[in-house]
Amino acid sequence: MSEQVCIFVNDELVWALGGGRVVGSPGPGSREERYLGPYVALPGDFNGHAHPEQSLYVNLVEEGWDLGTWCRRTIYAHSVHMTPELIYLGCLRAFGRMLLNGITSVAVSFYCHNRMGNGLDREVIRAALDAGIRIMFGRMNYDVVSPDAYPEKRASQESYNEGTAYEGHLISLMEEFRGFEGVDVVPSLHSFHANTLEGIAKGMELAAEMSAPLQFHLSEDPQDVDICLDLYGERPVFVLARLMERAGPVRLLLSDAIWLDRAEKEMLREMGASVVFNPRMNRRMGVGTADFRGIIDRGIPVYLGTDGEASNYGLSVEEERRFLREEFECEVEPIPFCLPSGVVGSSEVGAFGDVKVLRDGAVEDVFVGGRKVVSQGRLLTVDLDEVCDRIARLTVLW
Repeated sequence: MSEQVCIFVNDELVWALGGGRVVGSPGPGSREERYLGPYVALPGDFNGHAHPEQSLYVNLVEEGWDLGTWCRRTIYAHSVHMTPELIYLGCLRAFGRMLLNGITSVAVSFYCHNRMGNGLDREVIRAALDAGIRIMFGRMNYDVVSPDAYPEKRASQESYNEGTAYEGHLISLMEEFRGFEGVDVVPSLHSFHANTLEGIAKGMELAAEMSAPLQFHLSEDPQDVDICLDLYGERPVFVLARLMERAGPVRLLLSDAIWLDRAEKEMLREMGASVVFNPRMNRRMGVGTADFRGIIDRGIPVYLGTDGEASNYGLSVEEERRFLREEFECEVEPIPFCLPSGVVGSSEVGAFGDVKVLRDGAVEDVFVGGRKVVSQGRLLTVDLDEVCDRIARLTVLW
C-alpha cells in the first residue's frame, strides 16, 4: 500500500509521505504529485460507522420506509442467504464509493457471520484490501434471538449468534490478518437489544485487554432505553459505565446516541467515550435526532459515519458534515482517530499518509498510505461498473 510521495500545491510542498505515513521531509526517490490551481490537500476522511455489505440492498429500498420496514425488507429477508461472493461484491462497491468521496479509512461493524466462522468476515477485509481503503474491522458479537421475532427475523438472528464460539473466531481472524498493512481487526458489539448483558461485559473486557476501540450502537432506538430500565434499572449510558468499572478503561466508539438524557451526556464525557453521528441515516429511517450541540458542547469527541448505503442517501462523510451545517447550523470539525495501528485524519508526522486532494471542493485524487487510489475522480483499483453488474445478476430474484 505504501509509497514515497511528495504532494505540491501551487509549488508548495504540503505533504511528504513515506513508509505509508506522514514524514518530516521527502525521502530519496520520492514521486512528485503537483497541483496548480484551486486545489487543497487535506487528511482523508475517517468514516466512523459503516455496514458496507448493506450496499447490496440499495435498489430494494423505497423512500418512506421506517427502520422496522427497512429491516424486514432487507437484512431479515436476505442476510441468511449471503455468500462470500455477495459479501465481497457489496463491500467492494461500498468501499469504492467511499474512496471516490474522499473517505480513506473506515470503521466497519459486521455481524453477518451466518454460521460460517470467518468465511464472510474475511471477504469484507479482502474487499477493503482490493479497493485500497484502510479498515478497522469490528467483528461484531450479536448474541440475542428475540423471543417474539417473526420467522425471517429469527432465522437471521440465529445466523448471527455464535454463542461461546465468538471469541475464538475473533482471535483467529486477528491472527490471520496480523501484519496486513491497512487492516485492524477489533472486537465489536451491536446494542442493548441485540446483546446480552454478559455479552456486552465480555466484549468490553476483550477491548480493554486488547487496548482496542469498541464500536456499539447507543440508543439508536428508544427500545434500548426501555430494555435497560426494565432489566437493569438504569439508562443505557449508566449501564455501560457500571460495566466499564469492571472491565477497565475502554475506548468506546458509540454510534447514533439519540435517546440520551442530560445526565447520560454528562456521563459520556466523564467516561471519555466518543460519539459517531449518522445524521442522514437517522433522518431517512426516522429514528430520531441526536442532541448534536449538547454532545459537542460538552467536549465529547465526535466523528461522522455513513452507516449503510441502503439506509442513507450515499456514502460521504463530507455530505454528513454539510447536512449538519445546513439543517442544524452545527459544525463538526474533523479530528484525528487513533486506530490500533496508528492515527488517521491527521497531517502530523507519524500519522498515516492518507490524503484527499480537492479541486473547487470536489474530490480529485485520493492517496491511502501514499498509494494513489483515485485519480481525477476515477477509481484506479476497482471497476465499479463491473461490480454493480455482477451484483445485479446475483440479486435479480430478490
